[in-house]
Amino acid sequence: MHPKSTAAFVAAFLLAATLMPGQRAHAQTNILIGNATANDTQAAANDKFAELITKYSDGRLKAGARHGSSLGSIAQMVAALQAGSVHGMLFPAGFLSATVPQISAFDMPFLLPGEPAKITAFAAQSKAAAKMKELAETKGIHIIGFNGIGPQSLLTKFPVKAVDDLKGKKFRVIPSPPRIGAYQDWGAVARPMEFSEVYTALQQGTIDGMDNPPDVIFKMKHHEVARYFTITEHNAFVSNLIVSKSWFDKLPKDLQAAVEKAGTEAIAFADEDYTKTQKTSLEAMAKVITVTKMPAAELAKMKELNLKGVWDRMKKDPVRGPMLQLLEEDVARFTKG
Repeated sequence: MHPKSTAAFVAAFLLAATLMPGQRAHAQTNILIGNATANDTQAAANDKFAELITKYSDGRLKAGARHGSSLGSIAQMVAALQAGSVHGMLFPAGFLSATVPQISAFDMPFLLPGEPAKITAFAAQSKAAAKMKELAETKGIHIIGFNGIGPQSLLTKFPVKAVDDLKGKKFRVIPSPPRIGAYQDWGAVARPMEFSEVYTALQQGTIDGMDNPPDVIFKMKHHEVARYFTITEHNAFVSNLIVSKSWFDKLPKDLQAAVEKAGTEAIAFADEDYTKTQKTSLEAMAKVITVTKMPAAELAKMKELNLKGVWDRMKKDPVRGPMLQLLEEDVARFTKG
């Protein structure tokens, strides 16, 4: 681990460790909310979560968010959250798949609606999402809720007009098997990578592209180092707002209610902000880089390759398969309703 990352990680533990032996958890006032991004809607939603925790606890819990991976990588922050020294996070659910493999079912290509509020509404009535929450509890993670970020499309250093253009190209992906598998189906090389490394990797040519919604790309300035945005909307980006179970369970009931209320309202804030910023960010990007739509016939090829590839493999997976089946049933019911 890089010395700077180690120092930040240790600092997170020390800063949060305010309880003396024998103290009750509600005496702890310094609450850490971790985040990997900066200056985007995800960062703003984490700030809002911290602000609302402080508000609804009447200042008994004084929460603050730390951005730009200042507390370590997402994997490090999740480990710290399980240990109770980072208290909350809102980030893409795919990153939690290493801890709760079934959550990766959300990352299946061409499955969920793309609009932020629709994803949030879907997750709220999803039996699969409820089961994911139960599984996360066994890993020391309390999921307050899932929310939508927006549809993901391709940002590349080269023009994309057909699925064959992706062959042999290196793409940064969230380390989730369905996401890795989707790119493999298209003949691309999937490179799992921390978000904080993406700008430099694009700049230096370590990767040729990545996918994200417009808000994330524009706010994090990734469009400065990759000049082609091809609208595919092949994935719906699902986020999870989580807190440390060990910390949460020790809180008195009124403070648990305050944290839950703060999380629910932070998700509503994220829905509204993402809905607005996905549109405005796409418009802003279109003024400075090349924005095109993948032809419908080529998009159909991408989907067909995924249906015969990663979809077939995930359905046969003994861990993820049952969750994917449940999720498909949820989608059918939500679409019909």
